[in-house]
Amino acid sequence: MKPDVGFAVRPVLVAVGLKCALELAVAGRYGWHRDELYYAVAGLHLQGGYVEFPPVTALLAALARELFGWSLVGLRAFTILASAGTVVVGALVARELGATRRAQTLAAVMIGFSPGMLGTNLLFQPVAFDQLATMVVLWLALRLALGRGSWPLLGVAAGVGLETKYTIAVVLVLLIGTFLVWRRDVLRSSGFPLAVAIAAVLLIPNIVWEAGHGWTSVHWFLNPPPSGSDETRPQFIVNVVLLTLVAFPVVVAGVVSLVRNRALRPLSWTVVGTVVAYFVLGGKSYYALPVLLFALAAGAISLDRWATRRRLLVAGAVFGAVGVVSLPLALPVLPLHTAVRHGVVKARSDYQSEVGWSAYVRLVERHATGADVIVADNYGEAGALELFGRGLPPVASADVTMRYWRPQVTGRQALVIGYSRDAAGFCNGYRVVARISAADDSDEGGEPIARCTLHGTLAEAWPSIVATQEN
Repeated sequence: MKPDVGFAVRPVLVAVGLKCALELAVAGRYGWHRDELYYAVAGLHLQGGYVEFPPVTALLAALARELFGWSLVGLRAFTILASAGTVVVGALVARELGATRRAQTLAAVMIGFSPGMLGTNLLFQPVAFDQLATMVVLWLALRLALGRGSWPLLGVAAGVGLETKYTIAVVLVLLIGTFLVWRRDVLRSSGFPLAVAIAAVLLIPNIVWEAGHGWTSVHWFLNPPPSGSDETRPQFIVNVVLLTLVAFPVVVAGVVSLVRNRALRPLSWTVVGTVVAYFVLGGKSYYALPVLLFALAAGAISLDRWATRRRLLVAGAVFGAVGVVSLPLALPVLPLHTAVRHGVVKARSDYQSEVGWSAYVRLVERHATGADVIVADNYGEAGALELFGRGLPPVASADVTMRYWRPQVTGRQALVIGYSRDAAGFCNGYRVVARISAADDSDEGGEPIARCTLHGTLAEAWPSIVATQEN
Protein backbone atom coordinates (compact mmCIF):
# COMPACT_ATOMS: atom_id res chain seq x y z
CA MET A 1 0.00 0.00 0.00
CA LYS A 2 1.90 3.02 -1.27
CA PRO A 3 0.56 6.58 -1.30
CA ASP A 4 -0.47 7.42 -4.85
CA VAL A 5 -1.30 11.04 -4.08
CA GLY A 6 0.76 13.85 -2.68
CA PHE A 7 0.43 15.35 0.75
CA ALA A 8 -2.44 17.81 1.08
CA VAL A 9 -0.11 20.56 2.27
CA ARG A 10 -2.32 23.60 1.81
CA PRO A 11 -5.61 22.40 3.37
CA VAL A 12 -3.79 20.67 6.22
CA LEU A 13 -1.83 23.82 6.99
CA VAL A 14 -5.04 25.85 6.87
CA ALA A 15 -6.59 23.52 9.46
CA VAL A 16 -3.44 23.75 11.58
CA GLY A 17 -3.35 27.53 11.26
CA LEU A 18 -6.97 27.93 12.34
CA LYS A 19 -6.43 25.66 15.32
CA CYS A 20 -3.30 27.52 16.42
CA ALA A 21 -4.96 30.91 15.93
CA LEU A 22 -7.91 29.87 18.10
CA GLU A 23 -5.66 28.60 20.88
CA LEU A 24 -3.26 31.54 20.78
CA ALA A 25 -6.20 33.94 20.98
CA VAL A 26 -7.10 32.60 24.45
CA ALA A 27 -3.64 31.51 25.62
CA GLY A 28 -3.45 34.28 28.23
CA ARG A 29 -6.65 33.25 30.02
CA TYR A 30 -7.50 32.62 32.79
CA GLY A 31 -4.06 32.44 34.29
CA TRP A 32 -1.30 30.00 35.15
CA HIS A 33 -2.45 26.48 35.97
CA ARG A 34 -0.97 24.99 39.14
CA ASP A 35 0.82 22.33 37.02
CA GLU A 36 2.31 25.03 34.79
CA LEU A 37 3.74 26.74 37.87
CA TYR A 38 5.35 23.45 38.87
CA TYR A 39 6.82 22.75 35.43
CA ALA A 40 8.14 26.31 35.21
CA VAL A 41 9.93 25.92 38.54
CA ALA A 42 11.21 22.52 37.37
CA GLY A 43 12.80 24.40 34.47
CA LEU A 44 14.92 26.17 37.08
CA HIS A 45 16.13 22.78 38.37
CA LEU A 46 17.17 20.88 35.25
CA GLN A 47 17.96 17.25 36.04
CA GLY A 48 17.57 13.77 34.62
CA GLY A 49 14.15 13.12 36.08
CA TYR A 50 11.34 14.24 38.37
CA VAL A 51 9.03 12.25 40.59
CA GLU A 52 6.04 12.04 38.24
CA PHE A 53 7.38 13.11 34.85
CA PRO A 54 10.53 12.70 32.72
CA PRO A 55 12.82 15.65 31.88
CA VAL A 56 11.59 16.85 28.46
CA THR A 57 8.83 19.05 29.88
CA ALA A 58 11.25 20.81 32.24
CA LEU A 59 13.73 21.31 29.38
CA LEU A 60 11.01 22.96 27.29
CA ALA A 61 9.97 25.12 30.24
CA ALA A 62 13.58 26.31 30.56
CA LEU A 63 13.70 27.05 26.83
CA ALA A 64 10.43 28.98 27.03
CA ARG A 65 11.84 31.06 29.87
CA GLU A 66 14.98 31.85 27.86
CA LEU A 67 12.92 32.88 24.82
CA PHE A 68 9.95 34.62 26.43
CA GLY A 69 10.72 35.18 30.11
CA TRP A 70 7.85 34.39 32.48
CA SER A 71 5.24 34.70 29.71
CA LEU A 72 2.23 32.43 29.99
CA VAL A 73 1.50 32.79 26.27
CA GLY A 74 5.13 32.04 25.46
CA LEU A 75 5.04 28.92 27.62
CA ARG A 76 1.78 27.69 26.12
CA ALA A 77 3.07 28.34 22.60
CA PHE A 78 5.10 25.14 22.98
CA THR A 79 2.05 22.97 23.60
CA ILE A 80 0.19 24.70 20.78
CA LEU A 81 3.06 23.94 18.40
CA ALA A 82 3.17 20.34 19.61
CA SER A 83 -0.54 19.96 18.92
CA ALA A 84 -0.01 21.40 15.44
CA GLY A 85 2.61 18.72 14.87
CA THR A 86 0.14 16.04 16.00
CA VAL A 87 -2.37 17.22 13.39
CA VAL A 88 0.25 17.14 10.63
CA VAL A 89 1.39 13.64 11.61
CA GLY A 90 -2.23 12.50 11.67
CA ALA A 91 -2.65 13.67 8.07
CA LEU A 92 0.58 11.87 7.17
CA VAL A 93 -0.81 8.66 8.70
CA ALA A 94 -3.87 8.97 6.46
CA ARG A 95 -1.62 9.54 3.45
CA GLU A 96 0.47 6.47 4.27
CA LEU A 97 -2.73 4.43 4.12
CA GLY A 98 -3.53 5.77 0.64
CA ALA A 99 -5.89 8.58 1.61
CA THR A 100 -6.96 11.13 -0.97
CA ARG A 101 -6.25 14.80 -0.36
CA ARG A 102 -9.81 15.23 0.85
CA ALA A 103 -9.42 12.36 3.32
CA GLN A 104 -6.16 13.84 4.59
CA THR A 105 -7.93 17.15 5.12
CA LEU A 106 -10.78 15.42 6.94
CA ALA A 107 -8.25 13.70 9.18
CA ALA A 108 -6.56 17.02 9.98
CA VAL A 109 -9.85 18.76 10.81
CA MET A 110 -11.23 15.92 12.93
CA ILE A 111 -7.98 15.52 14.85
CA GLY A 112 -7.27 19.21 15.31
CA PHE A 113 -10.75 20.18 16.45
CA SER A 114 -11.77 17.09 18.41
CA PRO A 115 -12.92 17.96 21.94
CA GLY A 116 -10.10 15.97 23.47
CA MET A 117 -7.42 17.79 21.52
CA LEU A 118 -8.83 21.26 22.16
CA GLY A 119 -9.22 20.46 25.83
CA THR A 120 -5.62 19.25 26.27
CA ASN A 121 -3.61 21.38 23.84
CA LEU A 122 -3.48 24.71 25.65
CA LEU A 123 -2.04 24.08 29.10
CA PHE A 124 1.72 23.55 29.31
CA GLN A 125 1.72 19.93 30.44
CA PRO A 126 3.36 16.71 29.15
CA VAL A 127 0.02 15.68 27.62
CA ALA A 128 0.37 17.55 24.32
CA PHE A 129 4.01 16.51 23.93
CA ASP A 130 3.05 12.89 24.57
CA GLN A 131 0.34 13.09 21.91
CA LEU A 132 2.90 14.20 19.34
CA ALA A 133 5.50 11.63 20.42
CA THR A 134 2.97 8.78 20.38
CA MET A 135 1.59 9.76 16.97
CA VAL A 136 5.13 9.87 15.56
CA VAL A 137 5.87 6.41 17.02
CA LEU A 138 2.67 4.97 15.54
CA TRP A 139 3.30 6.63 12.17
CA LEU A 140 6.83 5.20 12.00
CA ALA A 141 5.53 1.78 13.09
CA LEU A 142 2.92 1.99 10.34
CA ARG A 143 5.64 2.74 7.81
CA LEU A 144 7.59 -0.30 9.01
CA ALA A 145 4.50 -2.47 8.65
CA LEU A 146 4.15 -1.18 5.10
CA GLY A 147 7.78 -2.00 4.33
CA ARG A 148 9.17 1.52 4.03
CA GLY A 149 10.04 2.57 7.57
CA SER A 150 13.19 3.14 9.60
CA TRP A 151 13.97 1.31 12.83
CA PRO A 152 16.58 3.86 13.97
CA LEU A 153 14.06 6.69 13.59
CA LEU A 154 11.53 4.69 15.58
CA GLY A 155 14.17 4.13 18.27
CA VAL A 156 14.80 7.86 18.52
CA ALA A 157 11.06 8.60 18.66
CA ALA A 158 10.55 5.94 21.36
CA GLY A 159 13.44 7.24 23.45
CA VAL A 160 12.28 10.84 23.24
CA GLY A 161 8.72 9.71 23.95
CA LEU A 162 9.79 7.87 27.10
CA GLU A 163 11.64 10.98 28.25
CA THR A 164 8.44 12.95 27.60
CA LYS A 165 5.80 10.86 29.39
CA TYR A 166 6.15 7.42 30.88
CA THR A 167 2.73 6.27 29.67
CA ILE A 168 4.04 5.81 26.11
CA ALA A 169 5.62 2.60 27.44
CA VAL A 170 2.15 1.00 27.24
CA VAL A 171 1.98 1.71 23.51
CA LEU A 172 5.54 0.49 22.90
CA VAL A 173 4.99 -2.80 24.76
CA LEU A 174 1.77 -3.43 22.85
CA LEU A 175 3.42 -2.63 19.53
CA ILE A 176 6.15 -5.20 20.16
CA GLY A 177 3.63 -7.76 21.40
CA THR A 178 1.26 -7.36 18.46
CA PHE A 179 4.10 -7.42 15.93
CA LEU A 180 5.27 -10.67 17.55
CA VAL A 181 1.83 -12.16 16.97
CA TRP A 182 1.08 -10.93 13.44
CA ARG A 183 4.27 -9.52 11.89
CA ARG A 184 7.33 -11.30 13.22
CA ASP A 185 9.01 -10.66 9.89
CA VAL A 186 9.26 -6.96 10.78
CA LEU A 187 10.90 -7.71 14.13
CA ARG A 188 13.48 -10.04 12.52
CA SER A 189 15.18 -7.02 11.01
CA SER A 190 18.59 -6.11 12.44
CA GLY A 191 17.15 -2.64 12.89
CA PHE A 192 14.91 -3.76 15.76
CA PRO A 193 17.68 -4.33 18.34
CA LEU A 194 19.32 -1.14 17.11
CA ALA A 195 16.10 0.78 17.80
CA VAL A 196 15.93 -0.72 21.30
CA ALA A 197 19.54 0.29 21.93
CA ILE A 198 18.93 3.86 20.75
CA ALA A 199 15.88 4.22 22.99
CA ALA A 200 17.83 2.78 25.94
CA VAL A 201 20.70 5.24 25.44
CA LEU A 202 18.27 8.16 25.37
CA LEU A 203 16.82 6.93 28.66
CA ILE A 204 20.16 6.89 30.49
CA PRO A 205 19.79 10.38 32.11
CA ASN A 206 16.44 9.40 33.57
CA ILE A 207 17.62 5.98 34.75
CA VAL A 208 20.65 7.51 36.45
CA TRP A 209 18.44 10.05 38.25
CA GLU A 210 15.95 7.38 39.31
CA ALA A 211 18.71 5.13 40.65
CA GLY A 212 20.10 8.04 42.65
CA HIS A 213 16.67 8.83 44.13
CA GLY A 214 15.57 5.36 45.18
CA TRP A 215 13.40 4.80 42.08
CA THR A 216 10.98 7.32 43.50
CA SER A 217 8.89 7.48 40.31
CA VAL A 218 8.17 3.76 40.52
CA HIS A 219 6.93 4.15 44.10
CA TRP A 220 4.88 7.20 43.11
CA PHE A 221 3.12 5.41 40.24
CA LEU A 222 2.45 2.34 42.36
CA ASN A 223 0.87 4.56 45.03
CA PRO A 224 -0.41 7.65 43.23
CA PRO A 225 -2.11 10.40 45.23
CA PRO A 226 -5.77 11.24 44.54
CA SER A 227 -6.27 13.58 41.61
CA GLY A 228 -8.92 16.12 40.74
CA SER A 229 -9.34 14.41 37.39
CA ASP A 230 -9.65 10.83 38.68
CA GLU A 231 -12.41 8.84 36.96
CA THR A 232 -14.52 5.85 37.83
CA ARG A 233 -14.31 3.08 35.25
CA PRO A 234 -17.80 3.85 33.84
CA GLN A 235 -16.71 7.51 33.54
CA PHE A 236 -13.57 6.34 31.74
CA ILE A 237 -15.66 4.59 29.08
CA VAL A 238 -17.92 7.60 28.57
CA ASN A 239 -14.99 10.01 28.44
CA VAL A 240 -13.13 7.90 25.87
CA VAL A 241 -16.09 8.40 23.55
CA LEU A 242 -16.35 12.10 24.43
CA LEU A 243 -12.70 12.69 23.49
CA THR A 244 -13.67 12.51 19.82
CA LEU A 245 -17.46 12.75 20.32
CA VAL A 246 -19.15 13.07 16.91
CA ALA A 247 -16.10 11.56 15.20
CA PHE A 248 -16.04 8.43 17.40
CA PRO A 249 -17.70 6.28 14.67
CA VAL A 250 -14.77 7.27 12.46
CA VAL A 251 -12.39 5.98 15.15
CA VAL A 252 -14.24 2.66 15.13
CA ALA A 253 -14.11 2.56 11.32
CA GLY A 254 -10.37 3.16 11.47
CA VAL A 255 -9.82 0.27 13.88
CA VAL A 256 -11.97 -2.04 11.72
CA SER A 257 -10.10 -1.11 8.54
CA LEU A 258 -6.75 -1.86 10.22
CA VAL A 259 -8.01 -5.19 11.61
CA ARG A 260 -9.09 -6.30 8.13
CA ASN A 261 -5.58 -5.80 6.78
CA ARG A 262 -3.32 -8.50 8.28
CA ALA A 263 -0.21 -6.46 7.55
CA LEU A 264 -1.60 -3.62 9.67
CA ARG A 265 -3.33 -5.69 12.32
CA PRO A 266 -0.66 -4.97 14.96
CA LEU A 267 -1.60 -1.27 14.78
CA SER A 268 -5.31 -1.96 15.28
CA TRP A 269 -4.78 -4.16 18.32
CA THR A 270 -2.31 -1.68 19.75
CA VAL A 271 -5.09 0.91 19.66
CA VAL A 272 -7.60 -1.41 21.30
CA GLY A 273 -5.06 -2.80 23.74
CA THR A 274 -3.96 0.66 24.88
CA VAL A 275 -7.53 1.69 25.74
CA VAL A 276 -8.13 -1.60 27.57
CA ALA A 277 -4.82 -1.33 29.43
CA TYR A 278 -5.63 2.12 30.77
CA PHE A 279 -9.11 0.96 31.72
CA VAL A 280 -7.71 -1.99 33.68
CA LEU A 281 -4.77 -0.12 35.21
CA GLY A 282 -6.89 2.83 36.33
CA GLY A 283 -5.42 5.33 33.89
CA LYS A 284 -7.19 8.50 32.84
CA SER A 285 -9.20 8.53 29.64
CA TYR A 286 -7.09 11.23 27.97
CA TYR A 287 -4.04 8.94 28.20
CA ALA A 288 -5.68 6.97 25.39
CA LEU A 289 -6.27 10.00 23.17
CA PRO A 290 -3.13 9.59 20.97
CA VAL A 291 -4.10 6.07 19.84
CA LEU A 292 -7.67 7.24 19.22
CA LEU A 293 -6.29 10.01 17.00
CA PHE A 294 -4.27 7.45 15.08
CA ALA A 295 -7.43 5.39 14.51
CA LEU A 296 -9.27 8.59 13.57
CA ALA A 297 -6.68 9.27 10.87
CA ALA A 298 -7.11 5.74 9.52
CA GLY A 299 -10.89 6.07 9.63
CA ALA A 300 -10.81 9.27 7.57
CA ILE A 301 -10.44 7.06 4.48
CA SER A 302 -13.71 5.27 5.24
CA LEU A 303 -15.39 8.60 5.94
CA ASP A 304 -14.14 9.95 2.63
CA ARG A 305 -15.67 7.00 0.78
CA TRP A 306 -18.99 7.32 2.60
CA ALA A 307 -19.30 11.08 2.48
CA THR A 308 -21.21 12.35 -0.49
CA ARG A 309 -21.34 16.12 -0.71
CA ARG A 310 -24.64 16.22 1.15
CA ARG A 311 -23.56 13.76 3.84
CA LEU A 312 -20.35 15.69 4.38
CA LEU A 313 -22.24 18.96 4.78
CA VAL A 314 -24.59 17.42 7.34
CA ALA A 315 -21.78 15.68 9.24
CA GLY A 316 -19.68 18.84 9.15
CA ALA A 317 -22.56 20.93 10.49
CA VAL A 318 -23.11 18.52 13.38
CA PHE A 319 -19.36 18.38 14.12
CA GLY A 320 -19.16 22.17 14.10
CA ALA A 321 -22.30 22.71 16.18
CA VAL A 322 -21.20 20.27 18.87
CA GLY A 323 -17.75 21.86 18.84
CA VAL A 324 -19.12 25.36 19.36
CA VAL A 325 -21.42 24.24 22.20
CA SER A 326 -18.61 22.41 24.00
CA LEU A 327 -15.93 25.02 23.26
CA PRO A 328 -16.19 26.93 26.59
CA LEU A 329 -15.34 23.69 28.43
CA ALA A 330 -12.43 22.93 26.11
CA LEU A 331 -10.89 26.40 25.90
CA PRO A 332 -11.25 29.56 28.01
CA VAL A 333 -13.16 31.48 25.35
CA LEU A 334 -15.58 33.13 27.80
CA PRO A 335 -14.57 36.09 29.96
CA LEU A 336 -13.67 34.82 33.42
CA HIS A 337 -16.58 36.40 35.28
CA THR A 338 -19.02 35.10 32.65
CA ALA A 339 -17.55 31.62 32.98
CA VAL A 340 -17.87 31.83 36.78
CA ARG A 341 -21.45 33.09 36.60
CA HIS A 342 -22.54 30.26 34.31
CA GLY A 343 -20.76 27.54 36.30
CA VAL A 344 -18.21 26.79 33.60
CA VAL A 345 -15.23 27.24 35.93
CA LYS A 346 -16.67 24.85 38.50
CA ALA A 347 -17.53 22.38 35.74
CA ARG A 348 -13.88 22.09 34.71
CA SER A 349 -11.33 21.62 37.48
CA ASP A 350 -8.48 22.89 35.27
CA TYR A 351 -10.07 26.34 35.20
CA GLN A 352 -10.35 26.33 39.00
CA SER A 353 -6.61 25.66 39.14
CA GLU A 354 -5.86 28.70 36.96
CA VAL A 355 -7.56 31.51 38.83
CA GLY A 356 -6.56 33.56 41.85
CA TRP A 357 -2.79 33.15 41.85
CA SER A 358 -1.92 36.83 41.55
CA ALA A 359 -4.15 37.82 44.48
CA TYR A 360 -2.76 34.88 46.47
CA VAL A 361 0.85 36.02 45.97
CA ARG A 362 0.03 39.59 47.02
CA LEU A 363 -1.76 38.24 50.12
CA VAL A 364 1.27 36.17 51.12
CA GLU A 365 3.57 39.16 50.58
CA ARG A 366 1.53 41.16 53.10
CA HIS A 367 1.94 38.50 55.79
CA ALA A 368 5.50 37.32 55.15
CA THR A 369 7.28 40.06 57.09
CA GLY A 370 9.51 38.54 59.76
CA ALA A 371 9.26 34.98 58.44
CA ASP A 372 12.49 33.08 57.79
CA VAL A 373 10.87 30.59 55.42
CA ILE A 374 7.55 29.92 53.71
CA VAL A 375 6.38 26.29 53.77
CA ALA A 376 3.68 25.58 51.16
CA ASP A 377 1.54 22.47 51.10
CA ASN A 378 1.43 21.99 47.33
CA TYR A 379 3.53 22.78 44.28
CA GLY A 380 1.03 25.32 42.95
CA GLU A 381 1.18 27.40 46.12
CA ALA A 382 4.99 27.15 46.17
CA GLY A 383 5.42 27.68 42.43
CA ALA A 384 3.37 30.88 42.33
CA LEU A 385 5.52 32.37 45.08
CA GLU A 386 8.76 31.25 43.40
CA LEU A 387 7.80 32.81 40.09
CA PHE A 388 5.94 35.96 41.08
CA GLY A 389 6.72 36.71 44.73
CA ARG A 390 8.58 39.92 45.57
CA GLY A 391 10.79 40.33 48.62
CA LEU A 392 9.77 36.97 50.05
CA PRO A 393 11.87 34.64 52.23
CA PRO A 394 12.89 31.26 50.73
CA VAL A 395 9.98 29.06 49.70
CA ALA A 396 9.89 25.35 50.53
CA SER A 397 7.48 22.56 49.70
CA ALA A 398 7.68 18.80 50.24
CA ASP A 399 5.24 18.15 47.39
CA VAL A 400 6.57 15.61 44.84
CA THR A 401 9.93 16.66 43.33
CA MET A 402 10.04 19.94 45.24
CA ARG A 403 11.06 17.98 48.34
CA TYR A 404 14.51 17.64 46.78
CA TRP A 405 14.87 21.42 46.40
CA ARG A 406 14.75 22.37 50.08
CA PRO A 407 16.36 25.79 50.60
CA GLN A 408 19.10 26.31 53.16
CA VAL A 409 17.44 28.16 56.04
CA THR A 410 18.61 28.52 59.62
CA GLY A 411 15.81 30.62 61.09
CA ARG A 412 12.75 28.91 62.57
CA GLN A 413 9.99 31.48 62.02
CA ALA A 414 7.72 30.08 59.32
CA LEU A 415 4.71 31.17 57.31
CA VAL A 416 2.86 27.94 56.49
CA ILE A 417 0.34 27.77 53.66
CA GLY A 418 -2.37 25.19 53.15
CA TYR A 419 -1.72 23.31 56.41
CA SER A 420 -4.42 22.91 59.05
CA ARG A 421 -3.42 23.06 62.72
CA ASP A 422 -3.41 19.25 62.92
CA ALA A 423 -1.32 18.90 59.74
CA ALA A 424 1.26 21.44 60.92
CA GLY A 425 2.67 19.13 63.57
CA PHE A 426 6.20 20.18 62.60
CA CYS A 427 5.84 23.57 64.32
CA ASN A 428 4.56 25.27 67.49
CA GLY A 429 2.41 28.35 68.04
CA TYR A 430 0.24 27.81 64.96
CA ARG A 431 -1.83 30.95 64.34
CA VAL A 432 -3.97 31.61 61.25
CA VAL A 433 -3.35 35.10 59.89
CA ALA A 434 -5.32 34.93 56.63
CA ARG A 435 -7.19 32.65 54.27
CA ILE A 436 -6.81 32.42 50.52
CA SER A 437 -9.70 34.04 48.68
CA ALA A 438 -12.30 31.82 47.09
CA ALA A 439 -13.09 34.44 44.44
CA ASP A 440 -13.76 33.15 40.91
CA ASP A 441 -14.14 29.61 42.29
CA SER A 442 -10.42 29.18 42.93
CA ASP A 443 -9.73 25.68 44.22
CA GLU A 444 -7.26 27.16 46.72
CA GLY A 445 -10.07 29.21 48.23
CA GLY A 446 -10.32 29.02 52.01
CA GLU A 447 -6.89 27.45 52.55
CA PRO A 448 -5.20 28.86 55.69
CA ILE A 449 -2.09 31.01 55.88
CA ALA A 450 -0.57 30.72 59.34
CA ARG A 451 2.46 31.74 61.39
CA CYS A 452 4.35 29.26 63.55
CA THR A 453 7.79 28.33 64.89
CA LEU A 454 9.47 25.24 63.50
CA HIS A 455 10.57 22.58 66.00
CA GLY A 456 14.10 23.01 64.74
CA THR A 457 15.87 24.30 61.67
CA LEU A 458 14.14 23.61 58.36
CA ALA A 459 16.59 20.76 57.75
CA GLU A 460 15.69 19.22 61.13
CA ALA A 461 11.94 19.68 60.57
CA TRP A 462 12.06 18.47 56.97
CA PRO A 463 11.49 14.73 57.64
CA SER A 464 8.30 15.62 59.53
CA ILE A 465 7.16 17.94 56.73
CA VAL A 466 7.78 15.24 54.13
CA ALA A 467 5.94 12.67 56.25
CA THR A 468 2.97 15.04 56.56
CA GLN A 469 2.90 15.40 52.78
CA GLU A 470 3.00 11.64 52.24
CA ASN A 471 0.11 11.12 54.62
